[in-house]
Amino acid sequence: MNDGNIRSVRFVMGANVFMIACKLAVVLLTGSVAVFAVLIDSLFDFAGSLFAYFGVKKAEEAPDINHLYGHRKYGALASVMQLALIALTAVLLILESAKKLQAPEPLPLMIWDFIIMAIVIGVDIAIVYYLKKNANAQNPAIAAALGNYTSDILQNSLVLVSLFATFGGFYAADPIAAIFVALFMLRVVKEVGKGALSELTDASPPREKLQEYGEAVLGVSGVKHFHRMRARSSGGEVSLDLHLQLDPKTTLKRAHAVCGIVKYSLKKKFPEITEVLVHAEPYDKSAMLAPKFGS
Repeated sequence: MNDGNIRSVRFVMGANVFMIACKLAVVLLTGSVAVFAVLIDSLFDFAGSLFAYFGVKKAEEAPDINHLYGHRKYGALASVMQLALIALTAVLLILESAKKLQAPEPLPLMIWDFIIMAIVIGVDIAIVYYLKKNANAQNPAIAAALGNYTSDILQNSLVLVSLFATFGGFYAADPIAAIFVALFMLRVVKEVGKGALSELTDASPPREKLQEYGEAVLGVSGVKHFHRMRARSSGGEVSLDLHLQLDPKTTLKRAHAVCGIVKYSLKKKFPEITEVLVHAEPYDKSAMLAPKFGS
Protein backbone atom coordinates (compact mmCIF):
# COMPACT_ATOMS: atom_id res chain seq x y z
CA MET A 1 0.00 0.00 0.00
CA ASN A 2 1.25 3.48 -0.83
CA ASP A 3 1.28 5.09 2.63
CA GLY A 4 2.24 8.41 1.02
CA ASN A 5 -1.17 8.62 -0.65
CA ILE A 6 -3.02 7.86 2.59
CA ARG A 7 -0.99 10.40 4.57
CA SER A 8 -1.52 12.98 1.83
CA VAL A 9 -5.30 12.58 1.88
CA ARG A 10 -5.30 12.90 5.68
CA PHE A 11 -3.22 16.08 5.39
CA VAL A 12 -5.70 17.48 2.85
CA MET A 13 -8.65 16.67 5.13
CA GLY A 14 -7.04 18.48 8.05
CA ALA A 15 -6.16 21.50 5.90
CA ASN A 16 -9.74 21.59 4.63
CA VAL A 17 -11.13 21.83 8.14
CA PHE A 18 -8.86 24.80 8.82
CA MET A 19 -9.85 26.56 5.58
CA ILE A 20 -13.55 25.95 6.20
CA ALA A 21 -13.21 27.67 9.59
CA CYS A 22 -11.35 30.62 8.02
CA LYS A 23 -13.81 31.13 5.19
CA LEU A 24 -16.81 30.72 7.47
CA ALA A 25 -15.43 33.51 9.66
CA VAL A 26 -15.14 35.86 6.66
CA VAL A 27 -18.65 34.97 5.43
CA LEU A 28 -20.14 35.68 8.87
CA LEU A 29 -18.25 38.97 9.09
CA THR A 30 -18.95 40.25 5.57
CA GLY A 31 -21.70 38.26 3.86
CA SER A 32 -19.52 38.05 0.72
CA VAL A 33 -21.04 35.76 -1.90
CA ALA A 34 -17.59 35.22 -3.43
CA VAL A 35 -16.18 34.01 -0.11
CA PHE A 36 -19.37 31.99 0.38
CA ALA A 37 -18.64 30.39 -3.00
CA VAL A 38 -15.18 29.26 -1.96
CA LEU A 39 -16.56 28.19 1.45
CA ILE A 40 -19.06 25.89 -0.26
CA ASP A 41 -16.22 24.71 -2.48
CA SER A 42 -14.18 23.82 0.62
CA LEU A 43 -17.14 22.02 2.21
CA PHE A 44 -17.52 19.88 -0.89
CA ASP A 45 -13.74 19.51 -1.05
CA PHE A 46 -13.87 18.02 2.43
CA ALA A 47 -16.63 15.62 1.38
CA GLY A 48 -14.57 14.85 -1.73
CA SER A 49 -11.48 14.20 0.38
CA LEU A 50 -13.50 11.62 2.32
CA PHE A 51 -14.29 9.91 -0.99
CA ALA A 52 -10.63 10.19 -1.94
CA TYR A 53 -9.49 8.73 1.39
CA PHE A 54 -11.67 5.65 1.15
CA GLY A 55 -11.08 5.39 -2.61
CA VAL A 56 -7.28 5.53 -2.29
CA LYS A 57 -7.31 3.14 0.67
CA LYS A 58 -9.49 0.66 -1.19
CA ALA A 59 -7.61 1.03 -4.48
CA GLU A 60 -4.32 0.04 -2.83
CA GLU A 61 -5.63 -3.11 -1.20
CA ALA A 62 -4.13 -6.38 -2.41
CA PRO A 63 -6.16 -8.62 -4.77
CA ASP A 64 -8.66 -10.90 -3.06
CA ILE A 65 -10.93 -13.79 -4.04
CA ASN A 66 -13.56 -11.41 -5.45
CA HIS A 67 -11.14 -8.94 -7.06
CA LEU A 68 -8.40 -11.00 -8.64
CA TYR A 69 -7.05 -7.99 -10.55
CA GLY A 70 -6.94 -5.83 -7.42
CA HIS A 71 -8.96 -2.75 -6.47
CA ARG A 72 -7.22 0.03 -8.37
CA LYS A 73 -10.36 1.30 -10.10
CA TYR A 74 -11.81 2.36 -6.77
CA GLY A 75 -9.47 5.35 -7.06
CA ALA A 76 -11.11 6.39 -10.34
CA LEU A 77 -14.57 5.85 -8.85
CA ALA A 78 -13.69 8.09 -5.90
CA SER A 79 -12.43 10.70 -8.36
CA VAL A 80 -15.71 10.70 -10.31
CA MET A 81 -17.74 11.08 -7.12
CA GLN A 82 -15.50 13.94 -5.99
CA LEU A 83 -15.82 15.70 -9.34
CA ALA A 84 -19.61 15.24 -9.38
CA LEU A 85 -19.80 17.15 -6.10
CA ILE A 86 -17.63 19.93 -7.52
CA ALA A 87 -19.81 20.21 -10.65
CA LEU A 88 -23.01 20.40 -8.60
CA THR A 89 -21.50 23.11 -6.40
CA ALA A 90 -20.42 25.15 -9.43
CA VAL A 91 -23.89 25.15 -11.00
CA LEU A 92 -25.55 26.23 -7.74
CA LEU A 93 -23.00 29.02 -7.26
CA ILE A 94 -23.58 30.40 -10.75
CA LEU A 95 -27.33 30.55 -10.15
CA GLU A 96 -26.95 32.27 -6.76
CA SER A 97 -24.33 34.73 -8.02
CA ALA A 98 -26.49 35.70 -10.98
CA LYS A 99 -29.22 36.75 -8.52
CA LYS A 100 -26.75 38.79 -6.45
CA LEU A 101 -25.41 40.47 -9.58
CA GLN A 102 -28.82 42.03 -10.26
CA ALA A 103 -28.53 44.12 -7.09
CA PRO A 104 -24.93 44.18 -5.79
CA GLU A 105 -24.43 45.50 -2.28
CA PRO A 106 -21.46 46.90 -0.30
CA LEU A 107 -19.72 44.61 2.19
CA PRO A 108 -18.64 45.49 5.76
CA LEU A 109 -14.98 44.63 5.13
CA MET A 110 -12.18 44.83 7.71
CA ILE A 111 -8.45 44.19 7.55
CA TRP A 112 -8.88 40.75 9.11
CA ASP A 113 -11.00 39.62 6.18
CA PHE A 114 -8.11 40.24 3.80
CA ILE A 115 -5.59 38.61 6.13
CA ILE A 116 -7.70 35.47 6.55
CA MET A 117 -8.15 35.06 2.78
CA ALA A 118 -4.39 35.50 2.28
CA ILE A 119 -3.80 32.72 4.84
CA VAL A 120 -6.26 30.48 2.96
CA ILE A 121 -4.29 31.01 -0.27
CA GLY A 122 -1.11 30.03 1.57
CA VAL A 123 -2.76 26.83 2.80
CA ASP A 124 -3.84 25.96 -0.76
CA ILE A 125 -0.27 26.42 -1.96
CA ALA A 126 0.96 24.19 0.89
CA ILE A 127 -1.54 21.45 -0.05
CA VAL A 128 -0.45 21.44 -3.71
CA TYR A 129 3.24 21.35 -2.72
CA TYR A 130 2.63 18.52 -0.25
CA LEU A 131 0.67 16.41 -2.76
CA LYS A 132 3.28 16.85 -5.48
CA LYS A 133 6.07 15.89 -3.10
CA ASN A 134 4.49 13.03 -1.16
CA ALA A 135 1.65 11.48 -3.19
CA ASN A 136 1.38 9.51 -6.41
CA ALA A 137 -0.25 11.93 -8.86
CA GLN A 138 -1.01 9.02 -11.21
CA ASN A 139 -3.72 7.87 -8.81
CA PRO A 140 -7.00 9.35 -10.15
CA ALA A 141 -8.27 10.39 -6.72
CA ILE A 142 -4.98 12.18 -5.96
CA ALA A 143 -5.00 13.73 -9.46
CA ALA A 144 -8.51 15.05 -8.86
CA ALA A 145 -7.45 16.57 -5.53
CA LEU A 146 -4.28 18.06 -7.03
CA GLY A 147 -6.20 19.65 -9.91
CA ASN A 148 -8.85 20.93 -7.56
CA TYR A 149 -6.46 22.61 -5.11
CA THR A 150 -4.35 24.06 -7.91
CA SER A 151 -7.55 25.66 -9.16
CA ASP A 152 -8.36 26.77 -5.60
CA ILE A 153 -5.21 28.92 -5.55
CA LEU A 154 -6.59 30.88 -8.50
CA GLN A 155 -10.10 30.93 -7.08
CA ASN A 156 -9.12 32.26 -3.67
CA SER A 157 -6.71 34.77 -5.20
CA LEU A 158 -9.55 36.03 -7.39
CA VAL A 159 -11.80 36.32 -4.34
CA LEU A 160 -9.13 38.31 -2.49
CA VAL A 161 -8.87 40.69 -5.45
CA SER A 162 -12.67 41.02 -5.53
CA LEU A 163 -12.71 41.95 -1.86
CA PHE A 164 -10.24 44.76 -2.55
CA ALA A 165 -12.39 45.88 -5.52
CA THR A 166 -15.54 45.82 -3.40
CA PHE A 167 -13.77 47.78 -0.68
CA GLY A 168 -12.92 50.34 -3.36
CA GLY A 169 -16.59 50.75 -4.35
CA PHE A 170 -17.02 48.24 -7.20
CA TYR A 171 -19.73 46.18 -5.48
CA ALA A 172 -20.44 43.94 -8.49
CA ALA A 173 -16.92 42.47 -8.13
CA ASP A 174 -18.15 40.10 -5.41
CA PRO A 175 -20.80 38.15 -7.41
CA ILE A 176 -18.66 38.37 -10.56
CA ALA A 177 -15.79 36.70 -8.70
CA ALA A 178 -18.16 34.01 -7.45
CA ILE A 179 -19.18 33.20 -11.04
CA PHE A 180 -15.54 32.94 -12.10
CA VAL A 181 -14.87 30.64 -9.14
CA ALA A 182 -17.67 28.37 -10.36
CA LEU A 183 -16.25 28.37 -13.89
CA PHE A 184 -12.81 27.40 -12.52
CA MET A 185 -14.47 24.51 -10.73
CA LEU A 186 -16.17 23.30 -13.90
CA ARG A 187 -12.83 23.48 -15.72
CA VAL A 188 -11.28 21.17 -13.13
CA VAL A 189 -14.18 18.76 -13.55
CA LYS A 190 -13.66 18.65 -17.31
CA GLU A 191 -9.88 18.22 -17.26
CA VAL A 192 -9.56 15.71 -14.42
CA GLY A 193 -12.80 13.88 -15.21
CA LYS A 194 -11.60 12.76 -18.64
CA GLY A 195 -8.81 10.70 -17.10
CA ALA A 196 -11.01 9.09 -14.46
CA LEU A 197 -13.74 8.17 -16.95
CA SER A 198 -11.16 6.79 -19.38
CA GLU A 199 -9.85 4.49 -16.68
CA LEU A 200 -13.29 3.27 -15.67
CA THR A 201 -14.08 2.47 -19.30
CA ASP A 202 -10.77 0.62 -19.91
CA ALA A 203 -9.45 3.18 -22.38
CA SER A 204 -6.11 2.26 -23.94
CA PRO A 205 -2.94 4.36 -23.76
CA PRO A 206 -2.36 6.57 -26.85
CA ARG A 207 -1.61 4.72 -30.08
CA GLU A 208 1.86 6.28 -30.12
CA LYS A 209 2.56 4.60 -26.78
CA LEU A 210 1.33 1.26 -28.06
CA GLN A 211 3.70 1.65 -31.03
CA GLU A 212 6.57 2.14 -28.58
CA TYR A 213 5.56 -1.01 -26.71
CA GLY A 214 5.47 -2.88 -30.01
CA GLU A 215 8.94 -1.70 -31.03
CA ALA A 216 10.31 -2.90 -27.69
CA VAL A 217 8.74 -6.33 -28.25
CA LEU A 218 10.20 -6.66 -31.76
CA GLY A 219 13.61 -5.71 -30.38
CA VAL A 220 13.79 -8.95 -28.38
CA SER A 221 15.86 -11.67 -30.04
CA GLY A 222 13.72 -14.57 -31.23
CA VAL A 223 10.54 -12.55 -31.76
CA LYS A 224 9.43 -12.65 -35.39
CA HIS A 225 6.11 -10.84 -35.07
CA PHE A 226 3.36 -9.89 -32.64
CA HIS A 227 -0.32 -9.08 -32.97
CA ARG A 228 -3.48 -8.42 -30.97
CA MET A 229 -1.72 -6.24 -28.40
CA ARG A 230 -4.10 -4.73 -25.85
CA ALA A 231 -3.43 -2.40 -22.95
CA ARG A 232 -5.43 -0.58 -20.30
CA SER A 233 -4.60 1.82 -17.47
CA SER A 234 -5.65 1.54 -13.86
CA GLY A 235 -4.36 3.71 -11.02
CA GLY A 236 -1.52 4.98 -13.21
CA GLU A 237 -0.42 1.41 -14.01
CA VAL A 238 -0.71 -0.34 -17.37
CA SER A 239 -1.72 -3.96 -17.93
CA LEU A 240 -0.79 -5.37 -21.32
CA ASP A 241 -1.40 -8.60 -23.23
CA LEU A 242 -0.34 -9.71 -26.70
CA HIS A 243 0.16 -12.67 -29.04
CA LEU A 244 3.84 -13.34 -29.65
CA GLN A 245 4.97 -15.20 -32.77
CA LEU A 246 8.15 -17.27 -32.69
CA ASP A 247 9.96 -19.56 -35.09
CA PRO A 248 7.94 -22.83 -35.38
CA LYS A 249 11.11 -24.78 -34.55
CA THR A 250 11.52 -23.00 -31.21
CA THR A 251 11.48 -25.40 -28.26
CA LEU A 252 8.97 -24.95 -25.49
CA LYS A 253 11.79 -24.12 -23.08
CA ARG A 254 13.19 -21.45 -25.42
CA ALA A 255 9.70 -20.02 -26.09
CA HIS A 256 9.15 -19.68 -22.36
CA ALA A 257 12.48 -17.87 -22.00
CA VAL A 258 11.69 -15.44 -24.85
CA CYS A 259 8.33 -14.62 -23.28
CA GLY A 260 10.09 -13.90 -20.01
CA ILE A 261 12.58 -11.61 -21.73
CA VAL A 262 9.72 -9.73 -23.46
CA LYS A 263 8.01 -9.17 -20.11
CA TYR A 264 11.23 -8.04 -18.45
CA SER A 265 12.12 -5.70 -21.32
CA LEU A 266 8.73 -4.02 -21.34
CA LYS A 267 8.65 -3.48 -17.58
CA LYS A 268 12.21 -2.18 -17.50
CA LYS A 269 11.77 0.27 -20.37
CA PHE A 270 8.25 1.38 -19.39
CA PRO A 271 7.87 1.65 -15.59
CA GLU A 272 4.12 2.17 -15.92
CA ILE A 273 3.72 -1.41 -17.18
CA THR A 274 3.17 -3.65 -14.17
CA GLU A 275 1.53 -6.68 -15.76
CA VAL A 276 2.22 -8.45 -19.07
CA LEU A 277 0.38 -11.50 -20.36
CA VAL A 278 1.98 -13.20 -23.37
CA HIS A 279 0.48 -15.89 -25.59
CA ALA A 280 3.25 -17.59 -27.59
CA GLU A 281 2.43 -19.20 -30.94
CA PRO A 282 4.32 -20.41 -34.04
CA TYR A 283 5.01 -17.79 -36.70
CA ASP A 284 2.47 -17.81 -39.52
CA LYS A 285 2.45 -15.32 -42.39
CA SER A 286 -1.33 -15.19 -42.26
CA ALA A 287 -1.00 -13.53 -38.82
CA MET A 288 0.35 -10.47 -40.64
CA LEU A 289 -3.25 -9.79 -41.63
CA ALA A 290 -4.41 -9.72 -38.01
CA PRO A 291 -4.51 -6.31 -36.31
CA LYS A 292 -1.37 -5.43 -34.40
CA PHE A 293 -3.43 -3.68 -31.75
CA GLY A 294 -6.81 -4.73 -30.41
CA SER A 295 -8.68 -8.00 -30.50
